[in-house]
Amino acid sequence: RRNKKAAGGQRGLDFTRDPGDEEGQAVVREARALETSSDEDAEALARKENRWGALLDSPAFRHQKLVADAWCAAFVWPKQPGELAEVAPTNEVWRQLRDAQGRPAPLLESTVRTLAAQYHFFHWHLQFPQVFARGGFDVVLGNPPWERVKLQEQEFFAPRSQEIAQAPNAAARKKLIEQLPTRDPRLWSDWCAASRKAEGESHFLRQSGRYPLCGKGDVNTYAVFAEHNRTILAPRGRAGFIVPTGIATDDTTKDFFHDLVRNKCLSCIYDFQSGPGLFGDVGHARFKFCLLVIGFESQGIDLCFFARKTEELAESSRRFELNPEDFEILNPNTRTCPTFRSRRDAEINLALYRRAGILWREDDPEGNPWGLRFLAMLHMANDSGLFRTRAELEAAGWRREGNGYLSGEQRAVPLIEAKMVHHFDHRFGDYSDRMEGSLDTQLPDVPVERLQNSNYAPMPRYWVEEHEVSSRLDNRWSHGWLLGWRDICRSTDQRTVIASLIPRVAVGDKFLLMLPDLEAKLVCCLYSCLCSFILDYTARQKVGGTSLKYFTMRQLPVLAPRVYEEEADWHRGITRCAWILPRVVELTYTAWDLEAFGRDVGYEGPPFRWEPGRRFLLRCELDAAFFHLYGISREDAEYILETFPIVRRNDEKDDGEYRTKRVILEIYDGMAEAIRSGEPYRTRLDPPPADPRAAHPESSRPSWARKDRP
Repeated sequence: RRNKKAAGGQRGLDFTRDPGDEEGQAVVREARALETSSDEDAEALARKENRWGALLDSPAFRHQKLVADAWCAAFVWPKQPGELAEVAPTNEVWRQLRDAQGRPAPLLESTVRTLAAQYHFFHWHLQFPQVFARGGFDVVLGNPPWERVKLQEQEFFAPRSQEIAQAPNAAARKKLIEQLPTRDPRLWSDWCAASRKAEGESHFLRQSGRYPLCGKGDVNTYAVFAEHNRTILAPRGRAGFIVPTGIATDDTTKDFFHDLVRNKCLSCIYDFQSGPGLFGDVGHARFKFCLLVIGFESQGIDLCFFARKTEELAESSRRFELNPEDFEILNPNTRTCPTFRSRRDAEINLALYRRAGILWREDDPEGNPWGLRFLAMLHMANDSGLFRTRAELEAAGWRREGNGYLSGEQRAVPLIEAKMVHHFDHRFGDYSDRMEGSLDTQLPDVPVERLQNSNYAPMPRYWVEEHEVSSRLDNRWSHGWLLGWRDICRSTDQRTVIASLIPRVAVGDKFLLMLPDLEAKLVCCLYSCLCSFILDYTARQKVGGTSLKYFTMRQLPVLAPRVYEEEADWHRGITRCAWILPRVVELTYTAWDLEAFGRDVGYEGPPFRWEPGRRFLLRCELDAAFFHLYGISREDAEYILETFPIVRRNDEKDDGEYRTKRVILEIYDGMAEAIRSGEPYRTRLDPPPADPRAAHPESSRPSWARKDRP
């Protein structure tokens, strides 16, 4: 408020010379003299050391340091009523200190020194005055710390209170922390001090203007060091440092990366993946980090990704070059870096993106053809107070119906977590199967016999009252089903984009929802595209970490709705949508809890039987079709399928061959022949996709699956 009030008037003109300039020049001159003085023997070195000590103790240096410390202290100053507030370094107070207008208040000076020691203020222009006098460093090398600035509750309390650190969820942990003032005042004091220090650091990084490109979002120290390394470079200097690959691929650092590319400052990125022989203990042998080199006037950017050893940098097939215009094609929203594994991957993807565009282009009013909204419905930490366990519901008198609970007119619906769903399978995981003490990150496979029961609905860990779901979906989503994808993924897993269509229930924030504003039949085309091998292949080139966030999903090359309204090249006389639809319906509608989906796409019958052989062929036909829709040659389709080693390994274990690849390519060839000859492609399925003969009998309908329920 004092700063704002002072800014309302005009400062008086100061015609006196700014002593800071003269002081600064004096410091620079002495530092330069020190740099050129002899240190060839012990005596000369001792004289040099004494001169450096004298410089640090000189009035000019001490004043310059106090001015710099006070500027930093302003962002972490204790805002308490009384004397501290009166002497706080506002703009005007700081200018007076800088210009040596009177002696600073003793409390101001002592508090500044205390904060400088607490926060370890470091002033590069004072530590290296001779370097910055000539424009900065010629070379910067570094391996900066990789730490989140936000104080982590579990990390803080782990060595101090196991009860708090091991609380079942964030809500329970916060309740225990709130009890500390009476239960453990000393720990409460330590927590408050640590919280305030972390908040002060965060405030400085975000608000000081020192880190305009990386001081945002969930700030990590590696990102602000990266920006700093660039800031301290001389005009023709170079910086090389080791940071997580997210510096080039993540949303929070996109402004920094885009600025590097736009100004032709990025020289190269060499990305490595930890594993045996290369930091195998880091990130469960899946952590990605890179050597980032910043230069000036770089025309092309030298890139290599997923290297397991330094020798791979010498392989010409592993390295490739992109120019700034390529980033515009591949990532027009963020200009972040795609992570191609080879030169061939770069060439395939550039051609593919030129053909398909992206899912949602932010700078184009017509750039969201699917009319999408994205939503994280319930945060597993912040919303945990809404979650109810089975024991809690039954103790309160709720009655189970299917995998939900009823209490009068109220209904509690399952909370679906990402690990419970998969491609064309909303019953992939069941918490009732989880063994005691097993990891929360995985659930056992649901037996096929259960999936063949159209009444089976998996049990979740938690339930949420239905009105909480409705309030988050609002009136713009009236369907009885939801479409989304798993946030947690790794480019090294069997599949990267794991999308699923599920009943209208509660959803955790690790399963992100996309709500399209188009008819359900077209949404089936979108869903099948998300589940295809070709889209998964492109996603692997963009996922640098372990999350598939909104900004990455928006920039995947998802075909636009108009593509599906055109005639199917391999089956003249029907649209691509009409060809895709029955396959998606049979794969998706396998249980009564998705009856609303069946009705929305025009199918009024009972769910389809879960027959693994038919399901395999249905998916192979869809994958072959999408290779054709994306204009992928047979040779490239064969290459792309070889980039899924875990799929291949599982096939060879079960079938003795890479069956998925063989069948998809056989169907691809059959479609290619149909396109050439004009004769319709003949499906291998008998009966054909979504034929009523492949469905359960109507008599299988359970009592809770009433036709009048939305």
